[in-house]
Amino acid sequence: MRTGTDYTGGASQCFALNGNIFDPECDGLEGVLDTYKNALNNVDLYGPTHFSKVLETVNDMCEGLEVSQNNQKYMILLIITDGIINDIQQTIDQVVRGSTLPLSIIIVGVGDADFSAMDVLDADDEPLYSKRFKKYMSSDIVQFVPFSEFKNNTKLLAKETLNEVPRQFCQFMERNNILPKDTYEKERIKN
Repeated sequence: MRTGTDYTGGASQCFALNGNIFDPECDGLEGVLDTYKNALNNVDLYGPTHFSKVLETVNDMCEGLEVSQNNQKYMILLIITDGIINDIQQTIDQVVRGSTLPLSIIIVGVGDADFSAMDVLDADDEPLYSKRFKKYMSSDIVQFVPFSEFKNNTKLLAKETLNEVPRQFCQFMERNNILPKDTYEKERIKN
């Protein structure tokens, strides 16, 4: 995991990769790529790899979103990691917490580390259970992609990376009785 420094100058597992702690978001795929390319030259590598603090921060952001029929918002968190996860249970707790929120999590594993824990987080075979919150995940919100399997085919990499997001987005909107804006407008006009 790439780790930067926090406002105290110490190592941090949760920091704004774009350098702006007050507005840590990137706009679109091009914004993500530009930010990541810039970070490669400006961020030092530290270990061990921890995801839970990042997920907790993103969950807090998602809980603060006002999502409604008229204010349709959804967040996608992209984590690019090169290491074995060292806080798996705390991470599972945060994924379960996030599973009711307007959130998809994409994890791309680069390098040749053991990424078996990422497959657990992906939860395609078995739903995650949070010991902290004492409940199972409400929906699958994680997609793990091993970069090495797709590095020679960028189209297939993009397809695999974004494969589950449309379903995750639609499931969130359906659970919250939010129709796509065009459909909502057509229904409103008919009635």
